[in-house]
Amino acid sequence: ITSCRDSLNGYQKGRCFYCYSNIGINSGDDNLADVDHFLPWILNDKLPNVNGVWNLVLACTDCNRGEGGKFVKVPSLELLKRLHKRNEYFISSHLPLKETLIQQTGKAEPKRKQFLQETYNIARAILIHTWEPESKGTPNF
Repeated sequence: ITSCRDSLNGYQKGRCFYCYSNIGINSGDDNLADVDHFLPWILNDKLPNVNGVWNLVLACTDCNRGEGGKFVKVPSLELLKRLHKRNEYFISSHLPLKETLIQQTGKAEPKRKQFLQETYNIARAILIHTWEPESKGTPNF
């Protein structure tokens, strides 16, 4: 899944999806971004297509694996709204991710929103705990 770093960065513009800190996308960068599963990978047998681009974001190492990181927690509802906004951005663009996202989440925006909410509800029921980091940078998306 690390091969999608460049495509995901088209929306995030060098910032962590969660805390907005600076991230890099090139091998060897000191702050190389992790490709993170928004809804944790541990749910791969409970949720549809957890490795799908609909569920992948770029994260700094602090948010993805740091002491106060997400680990197997479910991101907050505010972050879910941000994910929906990000997915809709790609769908409204002419980027190759558009068709993939439509296939994974639905043809119409209300269906895609419903897909995310239902998937989120399953994750919350299983993992219970939510997570949201403090902002470390200026929101730019």
